[in-house]
Amino acid sequence: MPRFIYKAKKSPEEIMQGSIEADSESVVVNKLIQSGYYPISVKEETGFSTQSFGLCSNNILQVSEASRENLRVKTKDISSFTRQLSELLGSGLALYNALGVIENQAGNASLKMITGNIKSRIKEGKDFSQALKDYPYIFSGLYINLARSGEESGSLNDVLANIADFLEKDQDMRARILTALVYPGLMAIVGFATIFILVTFVVPRIANMFVEMGQQLPLPTRILIGASDFVRAYWFLLAIFIVGAVFLFKTSSSNPAGKNEIDRVKLKIPVFGDLLKNTELARFSRTLSMLLKNGVPMLDSLKITSDVIINSAIKEEIDEIYNDVKAGSSLTLGIKKRKNFPVFVANMTAVGEEGGFLDKALFNIARSYETEVDRLMKIITALLEPGFILMMGLAVGFIVVAMILPVFQISLIAH
Repeated sequence: MPRFIYKAKKSPEEIMQGSIEADSESVVVNKLIQSGYYPISVKEETGFSTQSFGLCSNNILQVSEASRENLRVKTKDISSFTRQLSELLGSGLALYNALGVIENQAGNASLKMITGNIKSRIKEGKDFSQALKDYPYIFSGLYINLARSGEESGSLNDVLANIADFLEKDQDMRARILTALVYPGLMAIVGFATIFILVTFVVPRIANMFVEMGQQLPLPTRILIGASDFVRAYWFLLAIFIVGAVFLFKTSSSNPAGKNEIDRVKLKIPVFGDLLKNTELARFSRTLSMLLKNGVPMLDSLKITSDVIINSAIKEEIDEIYNDVKAGSSLTLGIKKRKNFPVFVANMTAVGEEGGFLDKALFNIARSYETEVDRLMKIITALLEPGFILMMGLAVGFIVVAMILPVFQISLIAH
């Protein structure tokens, strides 16, 4: 039986060497993994060496490097990957083996390739968090820093479970907001399409009948006919205006100064502004709480939390809080100076800082604002549906009345 010389990683700092008899390289690798080691290289003692089974082929890694930025993985797939990895590690499976199980089961081709490459990086001796850094477009700074804290504390499976909870909670909140707006949006599209068809196709035919009679038409009818003629004659200008408005909005949003101004205006919209602000405050509190709970330093936590925030106006204030804390101020004082952070947040933060349980205080703030977001979504849904029905009803009613009035007028003249 041939003998193989191996090099394996026993811990992040310790690398061990030795030899073992086995039928093949793969058998050696499996034995090392089962013993809790990460193989770096395996070669036959006779001098006929080959690269370790633990090292991924160069071609795969090169493809990964070239196409890394083009990889797209949905949040739900990352959440599922994180949850599965946490459960597999919790069951006692080694990290390399756990990644292998997930790679074999992955339905998403991009995630399958990423998992395989991360597994290969670990075989090379890299830490899990270091391997994740190869994919910054897939794994956020929040994810990577929490993974590193889990590795350092020896509780990676627990930290991954927390990350999965966070991703699922954030995804659920986004889905609920989207669901609350889908039905009113659909109603608006159908309503405007109905009015457009009535004004451009139905009204002109009926209006020609009234005009041929030579009677003085009522004011509502004249207004409707004028609007119909304008839409039919200048519909392309309306289309250009809409496309231009969308283009201007996207251009402004891509400009930092323009996006900041748009985001400030969004926060001032009645009800909708409160919904956006509370969503961001919940995200800020939950993210910062999780980072602090897992031992990430305050300044690093604030920096990572800032990257998670979507609204640039609130993001700018978090950056200002970061600068205040960096200058020696407390988190509470930094929050008190910012107008988009209510007194409630500052008071709860102060209690948490003074009592030594800031992470729990921030978690409670997050739960409070998530409850408020649910309440606001119910209010918005309750207001939008009857609001759109009323608007569409008034518009269609005006069209009907404007068409019926000439009939009554002609009937009166006939009598």
